[in-house]
Amino acid sequence: MYDWSGKNVVYAGGFTGIGFQLMHQLMQRQMKMKMLGIMHHMENVEMMKKLQAENPSVKVVFMQVNLMDKSSIEQAMTKMGQMMGNIDVLLNCEDVLLDKDVETTMGVNLMGMIHMTMKAMPYMDKTQMGKGGMVINMSSVYGLEPAPAFAVYAAAKHGVIGFTRSMGDKRIHQMTGVMFMAMCPGLTSTEMMMNLRDNVTWSHSESMVEAIESAKHQTPEQAATQIMKAIDMMKNGSMWIVSMGQLKEVNPQMHWQM
Repeated sequence: MYDWSGKNVVYAGGFTGIGFQLMHQLMQRQMKMKMLGIMHHMENVEMMKKLQAENPSVKVVFMQVNLMDKSSIEQAMTKMGQMMGNIDVLLNCEDVLLDKDVETTMGVNLMGMIHMTMKAMPYMDKTQMGKGGMVINMSSVYGLEPAPAFAVYAAAKHGVIGFTRSMGDKRIHQMTGVMFMAMCPGLTSTEMMMNLRDNVTWSHSESMVEAIESAKHQTPEQAATQIMKAIDMMKNGSMWIVSMGQLKEVNPQMHWQM
């Protein structure tokens, strides 16, 4: 089980959904973390106060960042890293489904996640300013399987899997002390799922959207609980399906190797 005591945690994500439920569960479990940094494009003051009240012993701070802007990411992560001294855990949980806006879908879900990770690494890498740690990247079941109605979103989430597995190579872990894990939630009742018909890749997706809407969904709380269990297993390079309140490790098939 991962020891959160004295750890500096950075959460990149919004104030709703699975990611923020993770923050609630971390705080409600009275983990004796040192500092929790929230990074998002806009602060929710009330939710920040609620988080802080759940565990007054942890210092909760907010840092504004634009995941579509590399310089914004660099400046924000540098400030956060300098404030904390080192980063122990990075949770990349930003998630958008806007297939008609290819740039935003790829920029937030994939490019922003990569830039956040690479700018955090100097504060995590034990050969630099860090002490080792853990990076948790939010992918999706659509990062493992095709999503005909949401092809751009699926492309981004497949990219998250590729990046996480590559960075989870044992040689990188041995050198840096940083573990990488990917979480792949199934259908979940979040704000992102409310306007699916407006965000499809193409216009002939109605039957597919209807199937998604009529299927059973898990709650963000259920998903967060299972993700916490996966994190506690501390398995570098692992991928986890989180669906209907259940947790399952993904064992990838090797198709090619040198």
